[in-house]
Amino acid sequence: TWQSADGRFVMQFTWDTALFIFLVQFLSYTVKWLIGFGNPLISAPLLSMRLDNTLITPGSLLPDLCINACITWQNRKCFLWRRILPLLLCMLLGDLPGTWLLRFSLPWLLKAFLGLVVLLLGLEMATRSRRPVRQGRRERPWLQYVISFFSGMCSALFGINMFLVAYLQRTARDYDEFKGSICFLFLGEGLFRTILYACSGLLDGTAVWFGVISLASVLVSLCVARPLSRHVQGSTLQQLAVGFFILSGISIIVKSLMLHA
Repeated sequence: TWQSADGRFVMQFTWDTALFIFLVQFLSYTVKWLIGFGNPLISAPLLSMRLDNTLITPGSLLPDLCINACITWQNRKCFLWRRILPLLLCMLLGDLPGTWLLRFSLPWLLKAFLGLVVLLLGLEMATRSRRPVRQGRRERPWLQYVISFFSGMCSALFGINMFLVAYLQRTARDYDEFKGSICFLFLGEGLFRTILYACSGLLDGTAVWFGVISLASVLVSLCVARPLSRHVQGSTLQQLAVGFFILSGISIIVKSLMLHA
């Protein structure tokens, strides 16, 4: 149920809504614990079918900060600080216009754009193996800065910064460097967004309750992910998720454009 409070819409959580949030976040954070990323691509499409991004994105900050801090600490010796800090700065710059768009854009329009972003990411992931990286290819520094800026915008809007994930997957020396680098970027950018959302009024009491429910799912998903990590390969999970991402993106686009909901 949505009620107007001081010109804004505030959600009154019911038990079924709280259970829905918990189950979706449990699924997404189980994947996060296993492979180090991907949780917003699962949670954002599902949650946006019942909730607005003005609640989902700020409310996911609390659990995201906790899990990214944990993974960053575990892999703190595996990545190069000098290389990652400029990317973090570009992400923070992208947060500024992204937060403004989240605060003032129409909810149905944000959902349609979210569906497009998820669809493009799913297609990129599905075709990545057919576009192998050429040996000896020179890196273009300006490209990684542009990708970081755009990832910051998408992160502020939807909590999704997978464009930078896709880039670092191609350029990291090994998976440990990739996992540590991306979670450090998520952590630093998440702390900055917490300040932005608090100052803009997006991080309100409803978002905090959303975060508390999600944090409970983080703890339960950790208990499930630990034994699963010994039996399930991350590549298998990624392959299974690609089809889900594409279908979710199409579903959100159609629903948003047809129903404006």
